[in-house]
Amino acid sequence: MKIGARIIKTGIAVSITMFICQLFQLEPAVFGAVSAVINMQPSIFLTVKTAKDHFLVHALGVSTATLLGFLLGGNPLSMGLITIIVIVLYRKTGLQTTVSSGVVAAVFILTSSQEQFLTHALMRTAVIFTGLTTAMLVNVLLWPPKYGEQFRQKLGEANQQAVRYFSQALHDYVHLQDAPPYANDAQRQLVCRLNAEVRTLADLCKNEDSLFSAASSTQYEWFATAKRLRDYNESLAEKADRIYALLPVRYERRKELGEPEITPEFRGVLELLGQGDAGVIRVNEKLRAALLSGQTVTPEEISEAYWEKLTAAMEHWQAEIASGYYIHALIEVAVIANEIKSAARQAKKLLQECFTKGLIER
Repeated sequence: MKIGARIIKTGIAVSITMFICQLFQLEPAVFGAVSAVINMQPSIFLTVKTAKDHFLVHALGVSTATLLGFLLGGNPLSMGLITIIVIVLYRKTGLQTTVSSGVVAAVFILTSSQEQFLTHALMRTAVIFTGLTTAMLVNVLLWPPKYGEQFRQKLGEANQQAVRYFSQALHDYVHLQDAPPYANDAQRQLVCRLNAEVRTLADLCKNEDSLFSAASSTQYEWFATAKRLRDYNESLAEKADRIYALLPVRYERRKELGEPEITPEFRGVLELLGQGDAGVIRVNEKLRAALLSGQTVTPEEISEAYWEKLTAAMEHWQAEIASGYYIHALIEVAVIANEIKSAARQAKKLLQECFTKGLIER
């Protein structure tokens, strides 16, 4: 099991909270420790937000419990009533933290004698505030998370693996012969996991920027383009999935027809399809180098040369076919060609966007 910085910081925050509570004789200190654990979030933004919500929920619980205690005293009826009141107020205010801390605070107040309601309320508030403040300070001062760099690295890794998955799907379709096709589940799961991690890191980066300061226009434009690259990675995975969905259909069709030899004309079409990922790979390498590593690259123009070759090869293949059998393969080739064209042009437009926005130099 990997012990990360957040786990270590949580332990430090609990220790400091317990020490402070013992030093100033704040009881029950364990509530302060629980508060510190709850407030040790994966980002500084979430830590501050959770602390704010946690304190408001606690304040609702303590204030309503103190008032109800003076009116009804501490008894099972008032404890049940305060639980309902706190939950209703919690929902009305739209707070996102757990309501249980507010309920526990309220019940804790009502277990005191009527003369000690105010004392216990103040003590409970001090304990909770100690845990919240300690967690915030520890999270900010000790190894603050750097999600920007993590997002940049993970985005590049996700793009590389998505391109590889797309390229492998093309390869598997082009070289499908008589053996049953296999589902590339391991690579697909890797790409999906990386894309999910990139989305999480993007949200954390956005939250941190909004907490501390307004990002510069260049940073804003970079992040907007980076999110489009994230979306492009996900679309590449979807394109690969659609290509893989064609493999079992093609295999079963060939099997029903006795696995005929692939004609030279259709083999020429397949070879050109197999070369279609070269442009996708090249442009994505430029994208990673320019957008994620800050390297100088040359722009990519949208060219029709490859598509003219593919069209000519398909026309030559169709001219040699005497039956209507080729129509099934023609549909599949058209689908795959469209996926290649879309992948290549999306990448080129993203690269051109980097130049237009001044994110990279020509």
